[in-house]
Amino acid sequence: MISEQSVTTLVMISEIGDGARKCPRYWADDEVQYDHILVKYVHSESCPYYTRREFYVTNCKIDDTLKVTQFQYNGWPTVDGEVPEVCRGIIELVDQAYNHYKNNKNSGCRSPLTVHCSLGTDRSSIFVAMCILVQHLRLEKCVDICATTRKLRSQRTGLINSYAQYEFLHRAIINYSDLHHIAESTLD
Repeated sequence: MISEQSVTTLVMISEIGDGARKCPRYWADDEVQYDHILVKYVHSESCPYYTRREFYVTNCKIDDTLKVTQFQYNGWPTVDGEVPEVCRGIIELVDQAYNHYKNNKNSGCRSPLTVHCSLGTDRSSIFVAMCILVQHLRLEKCVDICATTRKLRSQRTGLINSYAQYEFLHRAIINYSDLHHIAESTLD
């Protein structure tokens, strides 16, 4: 998928490992070949809330190589249905991943920003909702969390499916507004 869709920004919101709520490590310490796809690990950087990794993904059939940056969020609670206690980590992850995506888009790359978690719904939906809300806040100076949630849920069942997630979005967008000095009187 990364090669097919030319993905250059990848967000992983799961711990690495086997079992429920975890994702297997899909890269090696140097390089690994999956059929005609070669994944070469370049380096990683640990930040307080996330780890940033860089890879080269080569489709050997067409001799096409992409530089892929992965942002892995660290610190999601391990209990089902829980959300992070503090919003700062998700806020930083949204900022860093979106800025990376935007810089690649400005340089001509048309790939989608791609996000994944172990279930494909619970954790990813928080990130996707925050990206949408942040863009609305920055462009329109107001957000509608209810409408955003409703739209996401109409597109895929299981997104933002608990009160804890909904409440987290409220706290996170208010914190985002405060951190970036955007008027919060327009937050619904």
